[in-house]
Amino acid sequence: MYATQRQQEILEYLNIKKAASVAQLCVRLYASPATIRRDLARMEQRGLLRRTHGGAVLAEGGSDEVSMFARQAVNARQKAEIAKLAACFVKDSDNLFMDSSSTVCSVAARLDHCRSLSVVTNGLHCALALSQNPQCEVFLPAGRLATRSNSMTGPDTMESLSRYCADVALVSCGGISPDGDVTEPSADQARVKMQMLRQSRTKILLCDFSKLGRIFFSRTCGIEQFDFCITDRNPGPEWTPVFERAGCELVYPEASI
Repeated sequence: MYATQRQQEILEYLNIKKAASVAQLCVRLYASPATIRRDLARMEQRGLLRRTHGGAVLAEGGSDEVSMFARQAVNARQKAEIAKLAACFVKDSDNLFMDSSSTVCSVAARLDHCRSLSVVTNGLHCALALSQNPQCEVFLPAGRLATRSNSMTGPDTMESLSRYCADVALVSCGGISPDGDVTEPSADQARVKMQMLRQSRTKILLCDFSKLGRIFFSRTCGIEQFDFCITDRNPGPEWTPVFERAGCELVYPEASI
């Protein structure tokens, strides 16, 4: 297994378990302790995790943003499924808001079926991905650069966003509580997303299954603010009534066949 493959496997495991020992990772990845320790050291340098005595923990918390590099590597297949469905909601000449999340960024490469798009995004990675599409006009708001998330935030960003209106807003989240609260590790990101939602006609939440039931520091809004929630699988009977009560339509691969 190549180093990049091992490191993605480590991130996937930490995303579920939150912590792992070197011994556990050796068994899981069929690698030597020396190899795993080298991987962990390199990943810590990139801000993907924090090493502990004998292992590592995921570099996130209730109020800590995970780096964009870590978010891009986690649940890549699920994000691709969500992106494929989300792209179907975008049509020619639409004006879009797209947040700085890795899930929303994965939609950028799937918009080449549309002509004459105008996209406002606070995410640098998203803007760069969109810049490859000659049919997209891309706008970045002013503001402070948050280096971990590679996104624009703060009062100037909010003021810049207030100048635009959109046909569709595509935003993601850190988690959705059992009561239907959409939450974020960062209060700044939550405010940016709410500003995008206020000024959009159709509001779409992109959320992979692993985020259901997770609660972070800052509440963005309730799921009743969204018209659609796109996820990678049927969330099950315990979640369906939550979305139905909120009037938010669930979209997932099996439901779209």
